[in-house]
Amino acid sequence: MKSNGTPPQLAIDTADASACKALIASLPLTNAREAHQTLVLLLTGLAHRPPPAAAYLEVLEATRAPAAFLQDELAQRYAAKPLPPLPAEGEAFRQLLALWQAMARAYAQVAQIGGADPRVQENLALICQRCVHYAGKAIIEFFRARREPTPGAWIDLHGYYATAEEWQIDGTAVAEPLGEASKSQSAVEAYAAILLVDLASPYSRSAQELAWICRWAQGFAPQTAVRPPDESTGANTFGIDLMRDAGARPLGLLQRTEAVRYFDTRSLAPTIQQALTRLKLGEPAAALGLGSDCPSALAGRLLLHLYKPWCLSAAPRRFPRRGADGIAQACLGFEPIHFHVSGSEFNQPDHVRIYSRDDMERIWTFRDSLEPGQLSVRGAQVQLGYPLERWTVADQSVLGFRLCRGEAGARIAHGQLLCLKPPDGEHFLLSQVSWNLMRKDELHIGIHVLPGVPQGIAARPTGANVSSSERYVRAFFLPAVPALKEEPTLVLPRGWFQAERVIEVFTDRPAKVRLNMLLNQGPDFERLTFTRL
Repeated sequence: MKSNGTPPQLAIDTADASACKALIASLPLTNAREAHQTLVLLLTGLAHRPPPAAAYLEVLEATRAPAAFLQDELAQRYAAKPLPPLPAEGEAFRQLLALWQAMARAYAQVAQIGGADPRVQENLALICQRCVHYAGKAIIEFFRARREPTPGAWIDLHGYYATAEEWQIDGTAVAEPLGEASKSQSAVEAYAAILLVDLASPYSRSAQELAWICRWAQGFAPQTAVRPPDESTGANTFGIDLMRDAGARPLGLLQRTEAVRYFDTRSLAPTIQQALTRLKLGEPAAALGLGSDCPSALAGRLLLHLYKPWCLSAAPRRFPRRGADGIAQACLGFEPIHFHVSGSEFNQPDHVRIYSRDDMERIWTFRDSLEPGQLSVRGAQVQLGYPLERWTVADQSVLGFRLCRGEAGARIAHGQLLCLKPPDGEHFLLSQVSWNLMRKDELHIGIHVLPGVPQGIAARPTGANVSSSERYVRAFFLPAVPALKEEPTLVLPRGWFQAERVIEVFTDRPAKVRLNMLLNQGPDFERLTFTRL
């Protein structure tokens, strides 16, 4: 390859299958960027000048393992990152997506040019499975990058599956060396696995949870079925319209045409129920085929969340969303949130207040504007440094909002703590980002409001090794909400929770509390119950 400022070129003739396989074998996998670029060039060259169909298939099969490795390496540049993406993250995503889509098209091209080749015809089931697999990988990549699938992404997946169904080879299992749950898979199983991931609310999952869900979906897919609905198929089950650019939807929302299929997941219920029972009895997740990297407690909690969308009917939301409009104000970060919730800058209580040299210099410089008892003179500076962002309210429910804004503004991570003042609200509320995704050039987030009107407080550790002058950190108190059966809770910085740990909180006076149970957490906070001592 050349890299002297001109576009890189392949040094081989892609019509020569042996040369292509030699190039693949010599890929510099330790240089992921160069190796990935070489694969993209190879697939581009193959599309324009392919070898004979059977040899083309062999080249693609040789490409699969290094492509999977390089794609995972490239995905680390943007997966689990806040949104909106940085330019380098967006470019990495586009490169990765292009390779998955090119692989799907390449296998389809083999079937197209190999219509008269017996070796290709006897491998049509494998070709269809590979097409569905790679079109599905593209969909999964949108989920992992938290982006809305581009127009045509679902149509491509449906089209590849429909071809396998039309040829009556959708249920024929073929070897799948890259499978995590099984080393064989049919086209319909590859298709069903993507549908299961789509039903699992992928944008509301952490990167690790999504990886587990993708693996489990492969294992559970053989227990599902995709078939035309009949008169007994209920409207509240899930279905797919093969002519619609979307994933599974409640069957009652789809017009019953020849392109509609019923996604039958009823056989999953006893399997997942049995897995939940065994996890409760203490069996490791690995013994159930859920993976050695998944702790049993987390596996049980996630499986329980998946049981409803995977095993039950397409039930309506517990708290339906309703249309809303207006502008909400929001901010991120413990310091800005504490400032806006409490309405003032955070000051250390008098009994631990120690003036630093910087404090003394500011006090002297701004001595004429200081209020009695004020720790510092950062009021105006803080207010300027803690601006509120303006978000458009798309809709809302009892416990949350869906908000959107342009790309300009703070980057927001999944699960992050957010301070929100609704358009018609009098108070700032604490909330957690339950999902986030990019739709073209707009950032959309769903937030779950933490119950109770927050109060800004202070907290510090206690113990024999803790000084009496130990400084406090920002924290929040959320009062009980009897209507929602919510008890009082504390919101502390991430890493503070230990069961039975005793800490000191300060409102108008110090008090010791014992931490009881962790209710939920994000990358920057923990919400927990407590007992006053």
